[in-house]
Amino acid sequence: MVELMKQIGMQSFLEQFADSPVNLAFVEALFAEVDGSTLNGFLEDVDDSAFSLHDWVAALRTLGSWLDVRKLTLSLQDQIGYVCCAAESASVGANLTDLPSLVDEMLTAYGCERAE
Repeated sequence: MVELMKQIGMQSFLEQFADSPVNLAFVEALFAEVDGSTLNGFLEDVDDSAFSLHDWVAALRTLGSWLDVRKLTLSLQDQIGYVCCAAESASVGANLTDLPSLVDEMLTAYGCERAE
């Protein structure tokens, strides 16, 4: 989490997570042992999208819950890729503009083939 704070700055970090202890705890667990290149790639994907870091974390939580219910696993990079695909779908005319809802819609419609 310290690396994430360094990357985005303390002020931005607080703006994104101060109102959501659940998202903060999730970020802390998810990125606890992630290498710098994965974190940098994730932040680049966030920056390249129309969604905030808060939205991305909420979408990753949605995906994580879906995986947990089905007792499936998916690498962090593949999870980020899935959310990235959902974010990109918003730019090509998707009806939903809430990233966690977009992820939920994609999971309902298509599932997740890479999950084991």
